[in-house]
Amino acid sequence: MTKEVLINISGLQMDVDPENPIEMVTTGAYYLKNGKHYILYDELSEDNEVTKNVLKIGPNSVELTRKGPQGSHMIFEEGKENLSYYDTPFGSLLMGVNTSNIDWMEEEEQMRLQVDYDLSVNSDHVSKCKIDVNIRPNGE
Repeated sequence: MTKEVLINISGLQMDVDPENPIEMVTTGAYYLKNGKHYILYDELSEDNEVTKNVLKIGPNSVELTRKGPQGSHMIFEEGKENLSYYDTPFGSLLMGVNTSNIDWMEEEEQMRLQVDYDLSVNSDHVSKCKIDVNIRPNGE
């Protein structure tokens, strides 16, 4: 896989709006270090504020670190609930991520990640969620 990649991310909150996934296509950087895959990309909000994202995919876990106006560090591990804080301009919320499934597929010119999880905020269940990430070389 090349360093410059095209990233297609689709997120679905099945309890909230199962018919309308949130989708984003962006470019980013990819590298492999110490057996873990790193995907780096920027996300632009409606207010034109940049959030820097790092997706780290290891053999038993996936981590998403977001640095910007709404920062967070989500850890996905099958069969485990991980707690972290979701920072907003109005304060921090305690977020729980209980992961039921992680599927990682790696080919020469494409990688795909699917994560199914339950999301809670301040110990209250919010939604059953699914993330689908496709990564391929940029320019194809």
